[in-house]
Amino acid sequence: MHNEKLPTKAPDPWDEIEELQKRMEKTKDADPKDVQRLRELAVSTPGVLSSAASITQSVRHQLIEKISYGVTRAIMLAEGDKLKEELGYSTASPLERQIIDHILTVRLRLIHVENAYNRQVVNQSLTLQQGAYWDALLTSNQARFLRAIETLARVRRLARNTPALQINIAGDGGKQVNVQGETQSVGLSKGPSAGQ
Repeated sequence: MHNEKLPTKAPDPWDEIEELQKRMEKTKDADPKDVQRLRELAVSTPGVLSSAASITQSVRHQLIEKISYGVTRAIMLAEGDKLKEELGYSTASPLERQIIDHILTVRLRLIHVENAYNRQVVNQSLTLQQGAYWDALLTSNQARFLRAIETLARVRRLARNTPALQINIAGDGGKQVNVQGETQSVGLSKGPSAGQ
């Protein structure tokens, strides 16, 4: 019988992540080395970033808690989930996901400002200066919301119209291999060794 060494188990990055989180949560001024190490682990360990609460989602939840309660809060959360799904978040590229998150956030801000504006206009008479303030605030929030939607549409249009990436690789004996991405192709030029 051979005395073989059993392979040592690789350290689980989740153990180190948990230890770093506990240590960092105990203090307001975390050690910069801990911050850097957790950052590295978050990037290199599958699932860390998706399992942690998204900052933008946290901002949205804080805003929803501020502007709603009870049934209204449940409906606002459901509307946000539905809109996220309708915008194709789960199949979107990382850039599109950031834009969708932004759309959801500015939509809530717009709802909040619309509601506050409505309360001001309905419940009291406004001075010209107050009216101008509320109108500018509402216009600014509407513009942000529309810009976010236009940005998502523009990014998606650009992604659809981007020609495929083609890489020409010379194999053994000078034979050329063409590797092309899955996006739509444009006219391919034949190189000197193409067709060999």
